[in-house]
Amino acid sequence: MAGSKRQKTTGQASSSGIGSSSGLIPKKWEQPSTVAENDARLYRQDWEWAKFRDSQNARIWDDEKNRQLSSYQDRKLEAKLWKWKMTNGVNTSIPTRVVCERSVNVEEFRKIGIVQMFERLGWESVLDWCEDNTHRIYLSEVCEWLSTLKFVNKNESPSQWKLVGKTSRGNMTMSFETMNRIARFDSLGVQAYDYPSIENFFDNHLNINDMEQLIDVVLPTHPGGDMKKKHMSLEGKILQGISVENILVRFGDRGGVRVSDCRVVHALLYGTPTLSWRHIVMMNTWATRESSQRRFIPYARLISAMLVQQNCLPSEALWVSKPVEEFTWGYMKKNWKVEVKFSGNRYVVTDELGDKFEVRTSGAPPVQEEDVEMEEEEEEEEEAEPSEARRPRQRYMRPHREINAEVAGFVTRRRVPSYKNFDRGQQEIFDNVSACIGEGREYNQRREAWEGSHGSSMLEYWEAQGAQRERMNKFMEEQEMFQAMQRSQMEHLAKMQEDEAARRRAWEEEEAAHRQQEAEANRRRWSAMYVSQQMAINNAKVLHDQERHHRDYLAGLPYTEHSGWTNYPDLPYPQGPSDPTPHWPEAVGSSFIPIPYQPPPQGEQSPLDNYREMFEALTGYPYQPNPPTDPNERYQR
Repeated sequence: MAGSKRQKTTGQASSSGIGSSSGLIPKKWEQPSTVAENDARLYRQDWEWAKFRDSQNARIWDDEKNRQLSSYQDRKLEAKLWKWKMTNGVNTSIPTRVVCERSVNVEEFRKIGIVQMFERLGWESVLDWCEDNTHRIYLSEVCEWLSTLKFVNKNESPSQWKLVGKTSRGNMTMSFETMNRIARFDSLGVQAYDYPSIENFFDNHLNINDMEQLIDVVLPTHPGGDMKKKHMSLEGKILQGISVENILVRFGDRGGVRVSDCRVVHALLYGTPTLSWRHIVMMNTWATRESSQRRFIPYARLISAMLVQQNCLPSEALWVSKPVEEFTWGYMKKNWKVEVKFSGNRYVVTDELGDKFEVRTSGAPPVQEEDVEMEEEEEEEEEAEPSEARRPRQRYMRPHREINAEVAGFVTRRRVPSYKNFDRGQQEIFDNVSACIGEGREYNQRREAWEGSHGSSMLEYWEAQGAQRERMNKFMEEQEMFQAMQRSQMEHLAKMQEDEAARRRAWEEEEAAHRQQEAEANRRRWSAMYVSQQMAINNAKVLHDQERHHRDYLAGLPYTEHSGWTNYPDLPYPQGPSDPTPHWPEAVGSSFIPIPYQPPPQGEQSPLDNYREMFEALTGYPYQPNPPTDPNERYQR
């Protein structure tokens, strides 16, 4: 059953995109915050509230604990006092004191009659509106909104109430209208509900608006003294468990019961009084904010969804993860010790105290006459002993209950003479058909009366709505054309940017190739120059040794071997006048022994005479083509 497709309640709004005109909450994959789940800032959230815990001027509320927060008439001081309340005298962190709404498994709870009680009050969306909601709770923005809350139109009718608070992106408003943008709460309409005052609703004693036996009916086994959840009927225990999470939210004392809880449970059990869920949410939110003892955050998912819907979140809003949990039969068995057993279409709900009730769904076998007679006898016993409080009991195959006396009279008048000869089942069918006909006539009469009194004004209103829709359609068409033009311009700009980037990449690649070729050419040129220089140095060394050997040979000196090769760049530079300077030839000479100069025959001109004159004129020394023959003379070129 848990793996099957769940059936949503009627009136449940589906999720849509953020900021859409429908105003519905986003799906799980539509997140307005750009902060990722692995962002380190999410694990360092301390809300910077240490300064409020140690604030001296905020301690004035500790001396005046019964004073309401809004009575200080200073919004900045009220925000500081509220944050001081949330951090003073508690050992748990703020995220652990957030009460998040739970989703109810509609398919399972409909089989035991719980969903029908919510539908009777128009609260079907309360059960599973947050089923598709995100697990993110924007706690810092929720706290900022609660700390700066202001009650607007408090003296008007509750449908005009507004709770307005500040956020990082302006004011956010909670009202009947903004809550219905999230889901279709209170589907019976505004006029169908009763609206007690805040003082009467949270009064922990019976007041003039309550029925006399309210506590006895809701707590049939109450012995007196403190009211506990275990004193409720089994249906009441289930409803109370859902109420403290989704309706009349509170953080502590889950086992205790207050008179305000009895009012909510009685409305769900019997349909009276017809309370408004939105009214309860606004009253409980304001009362929690005003009290110095209530240190928790109610309706966190609803407030987060409204922040998203009203576009009041910054792009980098921090959040805490609170997965959406669900009320199921397994949850009841584990936490409430309430077990559901079924056989066919028969469901029996029991708890650990022995309380139980039975529900038969459609398709169950009809009740026998003996069972009906036993039920009548039990009803007579209840009438005979009105003082004994008993829990509500499930009945089956009830006759039709008319909505008013006129319909009941119509049912009686429509009975034919042979009606008394019908058996009981046929009489019930006949009366039910008569009641349906009477209700239809009653509805048509009320509609005709309404059209006669309000028809013209409604026609004008509908015409104004049609004109407004036409204007909005025209505006949307203009917006679409403008957006199409913007998209075209952006596409053209993007193409121009791509072309410019391509040209720049081609130019950069060409420049890189040119620089690489130039570097390679320089490397080869310098390598050639280096090799040429080394060859010139070594050739000059060979030439010098050959000349030295030849001079020694001519002088008759003993022959000496050539000295080793010298790497001239490795020789030390001269450090002073006494340090000999190594020989650096002016040019690369021949590797062979030079041919002695042969003077030309007498009277003939040598071809080198012109060069001799030029060299002697340039250098100022006589030109000697052959090296000196004196071995003791230092060779200088």
